[in-house]
Amino acid sequence: MEKSNDNRIRATIYVSEATMKRWEAATVLDGSRSKSDFAGRAIDWYAGYIAAQDHPDFFAAVIHQMVEGTIRGSESRLARLQFKSAVEAAKLAHLLASLTDVDDETLRQLHIKCVEEVKRINGVLTLDNAIHDRNK
Repeated sequence: MEKSNDNRIRATIYVSEATMKRWEAATVLDGSRSKSDFAGRAIDWYAGYIAAQDHPDFFAAVIHQMVEGTIRGSESRLARLQFKSAVEAAKLAHLLASLTDVDDETLRQLHIKCVEEVKRINGVLTLDNAIHDRNK
């Protein structure tokens, strides 16, 4: 067996054409540097999977990583959406402020009314509901 400079050992394997095609495609999808890199990680993962019957914490770690990645991605998307919504709300607030002359007490009462409304409707705002509430 030959050893490389980074302590890897050369191994020869035989696989079917179909397996080789899946291997090559998965290497690209995974973003691996090489088929060897992909194969090494795949073997490590599968060995952990097989050993899971003796070590159930293997699945817990895999599930934890998957859930953590999903949450991180969701947090990022939600933060971007919140930022965009905040920008739009600020534009509307500045536009309305430039068109109206509201005293501090009226603004305070409006704030209290809006807080109560958002609590009551659980944050689901619609123009129809706002018009209906205004006409009460």
